[in-house]
Amino acid sequence: MLRKILSLILTVCLCLSLASCGKKADSGKEERTESPLRQLSAPVEGDTVVTIMTDMGTIRAVIFDDLVPSTAQNFIGLAESGYYDGMIIHKVIDEFVMQFGDKTLKGNGGDSFSGTGVSPEFRDDLHSYKGSLGMVVYGDGLQYSQFFIVAGSNVSDEYVAEMQKAGYSQDVIDAYEKLGGLPGLDYVYTVFGQVFEGMDVVEQITSQETDKYNRPKKDITVKTVTISYYSEE
Repeated sequence: MLRKILSLILTVCLCLSLASCGKKADSGKEERTESPLRQLSAPVEGDTVVTIMTDMGTIRAVIFDDLVPSTAQNFIGLAESGYYDGMIIHKVIDEFVMQFGDKTLKGNGGDSFSGTGVSPEFRDDLHSYKGSLGMVVYGDGLQYSQFFIVAGSNVSDEYVAEMQKAGYSQDVIDAYEKLGGLPGLDYVYTVFGQVFEGMDVVEQITSQETDKYNRPKKDITVKTVTISYYSEE
């Protein structure tokens, strides 16, 4: 199992302030070979897809419901129930993340689909690349309704060196260097999806002017969040 990136994870958690940072879970599963191929490949027939329609444009992402089933099913259940419809995006940080899922807009609210929180699910083949969807971890160490989309940024040489020390495979490091992302979030927040259409919308949203709490000064509304299955037709 890959070792954690210690000091950089702590730094990014403090900067991000998504919610309280969770601890890396010891899954006890066998060692897996990391590969960015599944996460970064184009969607195929039958893949579960989320469509996030905002008043600034539409974002579509594949949901990895077979890889992180508990996290994905919680998200899918909330989306299908209409939970996210009409919500305001309450946090954006340029070249970092856009985040929503809290009706209170304070960053500490939210509900799970079942009524009880969901434990994080970490995998060596899912990473916080640009365009990834991650579930916020609350103060109790569980996931509820808030999630974020990674909007950037370039990965520094310092992060590359830390990933090498931590035992990341070279293809994952190469993907981070090519695409950008936030490797310090790996094994802290569950990656459960990847944007394949509308990344320009994410970038436009995260570039908006914000107040001191990183909330856009002009409200950005999520009109609908819907679940479907990808078709190549």
